[in-house]
Amino acid sequence: MQIDRDVPVPTRDGTPIVVDVFRPDDAAPVPVIACISPYGKGVHWPERYPQYEHVPHHEHMVWETPDPVWWTDRGYAVLRADTRGTGASPGRLDLYGPQDAEDFHDVIEWAGTQPWSTGKVASSGISWLAMMGWRAAALRPPHLAALVAWEGSTDFYREAAYQGGLYDRGFLDFWWARQIDPQRTGPEGDDWREVLPRHPLLDDYHRARATALEDIAVPLLSGANWGGVQLHLRGNVEGWRRAASQQKWLVAFTGTHIDPYYADWALDLQLRFLDRFLKDETHRMDDVAPVRLAIRHGREIAWRDTTDLPLPGTDWRELYLGEGTLAFDLPPTATTVPYPATFDTAPVTEPLEITGPVALRLWLTAAQDDLDVFVRVHHLDTDGAPIPAVGPQGQDVPMAMGWLKASHRETDPARSEPYRPWHPHDREVPLSPGEPTLLEVEIWPTSIALAPGERLRLEFATEDSELGTMAHDHPDLRRPAVGAVVHVGGEHASHLLVPVVPDDAA
Repeated sequence: MQIDRDVPVPTRDGTPIVVDVFRPDDAAPVPVIACISPYGKGVHWPERYPQYEHVPHHEHMVWETPDPVWWTDRGYAVLRADTRGTGASPGRLDLYGPQDAEDFHDVIEWAGTQPWSTGKVASSGISWLAMMGWRAAALRPPHLAALVAWEGSTDFYREAAYQGGLYDRGFLDFWWARQIDPQRTGPEGDDWREVLPRHPLLDDYHRARATALEDIAVPLLSGANWGGVQLHLRGNVEGWRRAASQQKWLVAFTGTHIDPYYADWALDLQLRFLDRFLKDETHRMDDVAPVRLAIRHGREIAWRDTTDLPLPGTDWRELYLGEGTLAFDLPPTATTVPYPATFDTAPVTEPLEITGPVALRLWLTAAQDDLDVFVRVHHLDTDGAPIPAVGPQGQDVPMAMGWLKASHRETDPARSEPYRPWHPHDREVPLSPGEPTLLEVEIWPTSIALAPGERLRLEFATEDSELGTMAHDHPDLRRPAVGAVVHVGGEHASHLLVPVVPDDAA
């Protein structure tokens, strides 16, 4: 392949974004796969993350980007760009802000007008690279023909910075030190470790980093990982649901944050999708269902092709909280249970599949004016031991998670759905200590198939520091739930709304 390194691409304000381009050897124009990140377009993958066994570790591999050897062999150019203020690109760092999105728009337009380009460009990559794809696609660059968003969140406040209003210190501190500091070219620009704790509400800083999903119109392939329970899963589902694209596909899978993107089945799907929309091979996606889900039977999966998520025919059912119990029948008496607590179903007597978003209606009386709620959903085997999901780095994580700062409990009725409450997060409303208060907690989508004898567990925790880089433990922003009680039964019956999938669901 031909390699052009450190090519300056002009942007609308004159500051260049510097890119590397990998092209097939022959001189014929080809479509382009573009990506941009602050991670270093030329940082050799093994120098940063030597793990991940399914990734080709040749000399041209860079973290979370398309493999240029694989794609040029199949008639595509691959373009990798350094974000403004990082690597070889000069300027002021403004991560995920309007300037960042405009820069990628301008890079896409440049790629679409080069003599070696057919004029059709796609955005593809994992995580940050997918997040920037969503951002640029919402600006509608004319030469962008398709979007592959693989494990990329779409809502900066709710999915990256403040899940449920709780600051994501564990991840952001780790990520900034590992990924951003080594590539910065100067002191100009924000350091999120200092800036984000000063913006606990969804204010103008966060709104400037909001992606207008309804403005995305290009064909879309959204790749969601059920194990991405803290950062990307919600965004891939919401992005797929809300994008205005007439042709869009969602695939939900399992595995680490990295391996699935480079797996044979995923490369085949990406190639078919890009051949369809960048090479006009119109038949290539004809037999691909709009939604393909890996249904989790413990650590094993079974693929299900369908048309929507939530699945058509979903039976939304309430699992009521009792004194340590979780059941479809309302508890006979009203009482309270100290927070934190766990609630288990009885062993199921026949297979039970729960696939889709989950919501919790939690009646709680607090002893203070605010508190942090941590919710986890677990799959228990026949011996009562948790069957964990595979997390981003291959670690064990719960099957589903949710969070809510109680002072952020207000919901927007116009945007809320029974299975997905929508919290504006634009003001704090203190609790009245001693008064029962309803908290509607969003729990990110999941897929759990229980076999006879297995159980479902709902867990409330006071912190998640044991999850390491997933912890919401900033010392100045924590409000542990001390002295709170959960109401069960009666007029303040708390319940978990779950998507039960019938045997004959499509």
